Amino acid sequence: MPGSRRRALREDVLPVLVLDTTGTDAHSTARRAERTLDGLEDTLTRGGRTGRDITDGPEGSHGRDGGSRRGAHGTRDRDDSREGVFDRFDAAAGERLAPYARLRPGAGGRPGTPATGATGTGATGTGVPGTGVPGTGYLALRAGEELRANTPRKGTPLPNRNLRLMTDLTEGIRERPNDPVPSGRELRDRAYSLRAEEADGGLLHWLARFSDVQFSGPLAWLGDLVALFGKSVLYRFPRWCWTSWWTRRLLRSKHNWYEQWRRMGRTGESVFEKVAQLLTRQSERLGRDDEEAARAAHRDLEELLLRALLADLRDAGPGRFGPRARRRRTRRVMLLELPSAGEPGADAAGGFLRALRNTASAPGRASLLVAAAGCAAAYQEEDWRRCQNLRHGAELFAPVQDAEALALPLLIPMPSQNFDEEGIFVTRVEPGGPWPGITASSEIAAEVAVGAALLAVLAAFLPWPGQDAGTACWDGRYVKGAHVPEPLPANATAKNTARTQYDSVVEHIRQLNDEAVRSERKADEHSRSTVRRVVYLGATVPSDPEEAIDNGAVPELRGLLLAQRRLNQEAVEDRANRVRLYVDVRDTGRDFADAEEEARRVVKEAERYKDSEDHRTVIGVVGFSESRRETRKAAAVLDEGQVPSIGTTATADAMQRDPRTGKALTYYRPMSPDNGRESRIAASFAHSERVVADDGGQCEYARRALVVEEPGDLFSEEMSRKFAGEFGEGAERLPLAGGGEGGGYTPVGVAKTVCERIRQEPRTVVYWAARVRNFSAFVNAYGPDSGCGGLPRKLTVLGSNELTSTALRGKYKEPWLRLYHSVHVLPERHPDSNGQADRLFREYVDNYTADDPWLNDGHVALAHDALKVLSTAADDALSSTGTAYTDLVKAKLDEEIAFQGASGAIRFPELHGSRPPVDKAITILHATAKGPEVALHCGAFKENEPPVSRWGPGGAHPCPADG
Repeated sequence: MPGSRRRALREDVLPVLVLDTTGTDAHSTARRAERTLDGLEDTLTRGGRTGRDITDGPEGSHGRDGGSRRGAHGTRDRDDSREGVFDRFDAAAGERLAPYARLRPGAGGRPGTPATGATGTGATGTGVPGTGVPGTGYLALRAGEELRANTPRKGTPLPNRNLRLMTDLTEGIRERPNDPVPSGRELRDRAYSLRAEEADGGLLHWLARFSDVQFSGPLAWLGDLVALFGKSVLYRFPRWCWTSWWTRRLLRSKHNWYEQWRRMGRTGESVFEKVAQLLTRQSERLGRDDEEAARAAHRDLEELLLRALLADLRDAGPGRFGPRARRRRTRRVMLLELPSAGEPGADAAGGFLRALRNTASAPGRASLLVAAAGCAAAYQEEDWRRCQNLRHGAELFAPVQDAEALALPLLIPMPSQNFDEEGIFVTRVEPGGPWPGITASSEIAAEVAVGAALLAVLAAFLPWPGQDAGTACWDGRYVKGAHVPEPLPANATAKNTARTQYDSVVEHIRQLNDEAVRSERKADEHSRSTVRRVVYLGATVPSDPEEAIDNGAVPELRGLLLAQRRLNQEAVEDRANRVRLYVDVRDTGRDFADAEEEARRVVKEAERYKDSEDHRTVIGVVGFSESRRETRKAAAVLDEGQVPSIGTTATADAMQRDPRTGKALTYYRPMSPDNGRESRIAASFAHSERVVADDGGQCEYARRALVVEEPGDLFSEEMSRKFAGEFGEGAERLPLAGGGEGGGYTPVGVAKTVCERIRQEPRTVVYWAARVRNFSAFVNAYGPDSGCGGLPRKLTVLGSNELTSTALRGKYKEPWLRLYHSVHVLPERHPDSNGQADRLFREYVDNYTADDPWLNDGHVALAHDALKVLSTAADDALSSTGTAYTDLVKAKLDEEIAFQGASGAIRFPELHGSRPPVDKAITILHATAKGPEVALHCGAFKENEPPVSRWGPGGAHPCPADG
């Protein structure tokens, strides 16, 4: 059989084979279809089915020699007198080699029992409700029964959990279509009771039996206890758990097949309520005096049952681990007879083919091979793929890659000759097995015994688990597949400097701006866009490649460009409610020297063009990648001028307050977690886990912290003060020289002082609150100049986001350094990363490179989200008032702003003021040669999930909350 590998059985969908055996009349067509399917059935058995000496010839003749002869597969055909009887397997004569189902729409009864006639009431005998058409029913039920019954020897029967549930839930409408549909709770209780009554009902069956036990004598008190609490413990609670389990499985899990089919979205209702609603709609169709509506309802119920069966096939898929999964080495096969039009079962066969077509892309479909034979003309549709003969069909019989052609059956005409006379010999299935002759249960027992023996051997020679675990270093967890960037200076040629990259991004932004202006000036109001200006305030890109990496202007502009491109495209698609953005990039000098002056220009322009209502109308500012006195003054100027501003990576709490009055700003919103929250998290990290290395390569808790700061620097002074306060006793601040107040240490002096303190107290961590350029000088000085680089113990440094860009590109590879640093995004491919972050990673790599030093440092994501905050407020203003300018945007910012951002979940509650988003995501990485390891991540990373509230091994430590 094609596609016997595990991947093929999960992914490669084969087309339905429809073998056209049309003869001179309905009787001859049915006989030829039966002989064809008999031959296919013989390939699925070793030794053949129970043999019978019967005739075999075209159109019911006795063959060329007038006697009986064997078909193409070495087995005899059925006797005329036994036609229509389902053959039971003789265990001695035939062994099933693959699970299969033989479906006869015109027959009823259980597998292996004689047909009950055209009006049977078995799984396939129930007529179409309301139509009066006999001999038709739900073939998915019969398929599930036979696939379970026809399990190969040593195999495990199909569990049919989903199908069994849907069978119980639809029993009423199938058997009594005119009765009212029960409520969701009644359906649940009915299905639960049926499951509890069965011997294999597990815990449900045990609870039902226990509730019926009568206690007497000394145990009479137990009976009273059961009577008192039994209804809650034995009735309500198990049913609630059962409902929750099925609701999650069918509506909210990764494989929520029912929700994927009905497309209901997230809902608070249980799956039983949803099924009750579906059955109610089908009952209404059945209640009409309309035969076609009844047939449509029957087809929908058939599809429901088939999808449940496919879900069971998916759950029972092949796998590498587990004896049962390893034994699933072939597809399941369905052999379907197609009665002629008007014959009993024709409607059921047609409905089943339609259900197969509708479920072609459903999970579990790849593990199924369907072959139908009979009068194809009664079922054929215009788009079926028609083959010339069997050989042509064999060439086309392959997994379908085109989604549109996925559901198209292969129609193959069958002449009167058998397969061997056509030149195609169907070989018998020989799937083999991992352990021939051994059952899955025996293999499990053997594996348990071998595993126990190995554990006993290991226990004798290895130390007990946890013996030394208390001294292991907490490094974090490596994110498999994350890119490790190359240093930019190695690529910084004359044609590829940071400045050329900066200019390239600015040029692309200018092109988007020109497109927006042209759209604004279109005469046709239906194709005209509303355009507003957003000003970006960034620092000059240094000429030195090392400083250019730490500057952050290039990645911020790239984040703005990617956001502007997507937001403007969305605005084109919804011109009435979305604002197209014009991003005005402005250089504020080295280290934001001219930021205050530029902010005053923005205030004047915002006032001047407020009423122009075009691309000159300023709605806000993004920028401020660093917390400096210059950027703080600029934010205050914009606040006084009533221009909204969104900070990107500036983290100082002081940025949120006016430097003159100390009052909180009302027009400023930071995107990053502030220094107060970051210092609490960093101090908790240093105190709570073993991060300080000892002489033996293990780690201990930090008892002392040396906090290096830059006097006169807004960010550094504040961060060092807050971290020292949070760390508490044992914290010592080491100011660097050059802060304008005299005194202080040079980087070499810091290195020597750190070395001395570590000799006094080895359990010391260095917290670097100064700028990154001084950290590089400190690292260069610590080894050769301080005399500590050769010590057996490593130096542990915990740094702020200031070190991120340089650390991520692997610059600090000294063997004596254990470096941790904070960052405002998770590395790519982390399991807690959200879809927006993953999409931005892909777009960034597609537009630039996976080796880019800024890929994971947060500048791109925070700038992207900052522009989206302004865009969201502007869109809200436009949709509610018909225009957008600074006052309206500010009013919308004061309302709740919430969306899934690339840097985590963004939520500014109503009247949140100048504080960062609630529970803003923050991460601490451990820098290693193979790439960053996530040592801590706290906060809201996904919009519809609770914030990450614990960190450490097994979630041992709580995340500090917002202050």
